[in-house]
Amino acid sequence: MGAGIGGLAAAIRLARLGLRVTVLERHPTPGGRAGLWEADGFRFDTGPSLVLMVDQWRELFGAAGRRLEDYVTLVRLDPAYRIHYPDGSTLEVAGRLGDLVRNVERIEPGVGPDFLRFLERAGALYEGGLRFVSRPMHTRAAMFGWRSARLLLGSGSLGDLRRLVGRYVRDERLRQALTFQSLYLGLSPYRSLAVYSLLAYAEIAGGVHYPAGGVHALPRALERLGRELGVELRYGAEVTRLERDGGRVAAAVLADGTRVPADLVVVNADLPYAYHALLGEPYPGVERLEFSCSTVLLFLGVRRRYPELLHHNLIVPQGMREACTDIFERRRMPDDPPFYLCARSRTDPTAAPPGCENLVVLVPAPSQDPARPIDWAVEGPRVEALMLERLERFGLTGLRRHLAIRHLFTPADYTAAFGNLRGEAFGLAHGFRQIGYFRPHNRHPRLRNLYFVGQSTHPGCGLPMVLISARLAVDRLAREHAVA
Repeated sequence: MGAGIGGLAAAIRLARLGLRVTVLERHPTPGGRAGLWEADGFRFDTGPSLVLMVDQWRELFGAAGRRLEDYVTLVRLDPAYRIHYPDGSTLEVAGRLGDLVRNVERIEPGVGPDFLRFLERAGALYEGGLRFVSRPMHTRAAMFGWRSARLLLGSGSLGDLRRLVGRYVRDERLRQALTFQSLYLGLSPYRSLAVYSLLAYAEIAGGVHYPAGGVHALPRALERLGRELGVELRYGAEVTRLERDGGRVAAAVLADGTRVPADLVVVNADLPYAYHALLGEPYPGVERLEFSCSTVLLFLGVRRRYPELLHHNLIVPQGMREACTDIFERRRMPDDPPFYLCARSRTDPTAAPPGCENLVVLVPAPSQDPARPIDWAVEGPRVEALMLERLERFGLTGLRRHLAIRHLFTPADYTAAFGNLRGEAFGLAHGFRQIGYFRPHNRHPRLRNLYFVGQSTHPGCGLPMVLISARLAVDRLAREHAVA
């Protein structure tokens, strides 16, 4: 159920085991959040815009007896991105380590050796963290056994991210450059575990990649591979409930009343939504769960070019800490938020008509507080107007005058399109109380043939983690149902 990245990856692995697999997807295309929006010759990725940890993709295709390179072309970006600071300085995260060290030392002279020591430390956390998230976590022993204890406690993974980075670099701009990546998980950089330094390491060591044709090329590649393995994909098939028969799910019931029977069910819809909407029962303790932040997205088609932009650009505000406090603690939009600007047409001319620019602006936003919800029908247009004005001040001269098309996507749209209960963009948050064994498990406790993949079960959000989620869920399913 669900043709997002996790659902498609699970379908491929199940088909490879020899099972007959049907994928039911409510939308007309695959990908879930990694979707595609097209208008007037502009082609926009609607979700993730970069690819890290390419080895996880190679492992999936290899498990199916295929080569990733035969299905999609990945381009490593160099520089990976540019960070713009409020004092006018910039940092380019170069693809070559020597170039990166020189760029870092322009901000903090002499910091090169300490920066390399940070990478060594973050690399160790990356290796340990990958071993941790790649293990099943549905038993207490998995979380609290000596191996996990050594990975979590002995490595310092559970320390504070900012404190860890502060041991190696002093300049606040570099500290921001090595901690902002926790926003990829919907976490505040000021309230993140040290283990998430692995994200900065993954960018530098493994590189930031772009799939030719856009990130939506990845679910299209999975769709193609699935069909080759015999997977049936049914689009426009909205599941409204799961029919129970004793201690199992007997069928998925579609919006038109069609009943689709199944022996085994894997749900790629967001887990809290699946419990609430499909099973008619809230996830136990859902009111105590912490949800990730959300985003406001602006898709802008512009009748001119801005060649000074890189493919990826991060703009840091004067009050970065205060902005994160507003988003993650006060649950309100800051007046001067950080934002990310993707100029995809810098790498891919097919993303926009000749002479035009394809721009996506991502602004971190609070998820909904049920006690004080934000009316995004009002707040969304306000943020859009604020960001268009700010983009022009940033340097995109004449932006509003040259707009060909624009499209606004708010936290309310995450709920409408994907069922996210709080309008969150990254599923459940990734603090210590919601990782490993403490995160919702990938099988229902009573319905023994109902499994979950995706961002709100172990190990968490992000394309690589969702691929690992699919592998863990299918491995468990195969073991528990004696699938050879």
